[in-house]
Amino acid sequence: MRATVAVIALLLSMFGCAHLDAGDPLGAMSRLPGPSSSAYTPQEPILTAWKEQGKELSGKPLNISECIRIGLETNPDTQSTWQAVRSAAARAGEEKSAYFPEVDLSSSAAREKEVSFQAVQSKQQPITGNLFSTGLALNYLLFDGGGRSARVSGALADLETLGFQHNATLQNVALRIEQFYYALLASRWSLQVAGETVRSAQYHVRLSRARYDAGLVPRSDILKAETEKADADLTLVSAKSTVRIAEGALASAMGLKVSVPLDIVEIPESSRVRESEEMDRLLDEAMKNRPELLAAVARIRSKQAGIEEAKSRWWPKVSASAGYGWIDDGFPPNQEQWSIGLGLSFPLFTGFQRGYQAERARTDTEQAKAEYASQLRGVELEVWTAYSKIKEAEEAIQAAHAFVASAEESARLSEGEYKAGTGNIIALIDARTAHTSARNRLLQARFAWYTARAQFAKSVGRSLTSDIGK
Repeated sequence: MRATVAVIALLLSMFGCAHLDAGDPLGAMSRLPGPSSSAYTPQEPILTAWKEQGKELSGKPLNISECIRIGLETNPDTQSTWQAVRSAAARAGEEKSAYFPEVDLSSSAAREKEVSFQAVQSKQQPITGNLFSTGLALNYLLFDGGGRSARVSGALADLETLGFQHNATLQNVALRIEQFYYALLASRWSLQVAGETVRSAQYHVRLSRARYDAGLVPRSDILKAETEKADADLTLVSAKSTVRIAEGALASAMGLKVSVPLDIVEIPESSRVRESEEMDRLLDEAMKNRPELLAAVARIRSKQAGIEEAKSRWWPKVSASAGYGWIDDGFPPNQEQWSIGLGLSFPLFTGFQRGYQAERARTDTEQAKAEYASQLRGVELEVWTAYSKIKEAEEAIQAAHAFVASAEESARLSEGEYKAGTGNIIALIDARTAHTSARNRLLQARFAWYTARAQFAKSVGRSLTSDIGK
């Protein structure tokens, strides 16, 4: 039996192929929330599945929630922060491992030559022999002045910090997708207006030619109408290019290839709702929900744990040890040996290192508190600005509706007057141009409201998809 144990121990110690601490006994990784993750290899990259699926998105209408879901799964920024969270969870498990005893299996084989002073004087031959040993050793730290607890608390606080930072990245990515979604909608609205303007200009050309053929207007009316048509054509070309750029921007924000064709769902005008909330309540909501602020609070706790760890260095360390095995000059070893004991160590002088560590931990904590206060003021300003932008956009939409109604009526009257011969082509073109401008202003106001709404939801830490479609 001793021979078998000795051979196994010798092989394991030589090749280092046995580890009893594999796995996750603390469950730190298994408790982590978030998206599932597969191993990243050159043959199977994380984004391959969605890149292939992106080819199938052509012709499939996507609403904003679906676009955000795809983006959160495939955007590299979210993948990076998620892996940082997993790394922090592994570090927390690493620090917790200090609460477990350390068990070592060791074995050695050596050939020794014993040379003593007496043997040299008597001119005796040095004694040469073999020494074999194998055994188990157990070491456990009983007390370290709270250092382990402080390191675990700091690691857990760091994990919480990175978790909130990951949530902030998710919100930022979702906000960018939502903004690009609305930008694509706005560009398509503008393209629709540009197409209608081209058709209206074509009608003006036909109308001016008919009146010229009837001898009612000079040829200059035709030239003015054709100029209007050419300008409308250029606007249409620009609108088509804007749509293509907006589609690529949305695909890129979703983590897809920019050339993937996307078909998004229209948001009706009736989905717009009014905001009427008290600012103090919104600021309190932002303070409780914003992941950046929560991450800053967790960072303060991490720095405070550093203070406790620095204090623990002034305490002695007490450890227990035990060992059992065999040693002999033959193989397998037959002489039994065991040991058990307690150890105490206390650093008397460290070159003032402990004092500097404590001071650094305190100043780092104060810095973290100041950074939190700065972030809080910034979040309050962000909420205030976003709320004001929503109010501005709501009033702009109301004014734009009145502008469109007035311009549409003016264009209708100018066209009627030109047909009746009481108006001129310049007035007709000006009225139609004003009508197009009014419609574009309304589209811009709608786009501004949707983007302001998205920024407002992000500023108070709300879900960016919870109220979509209301």
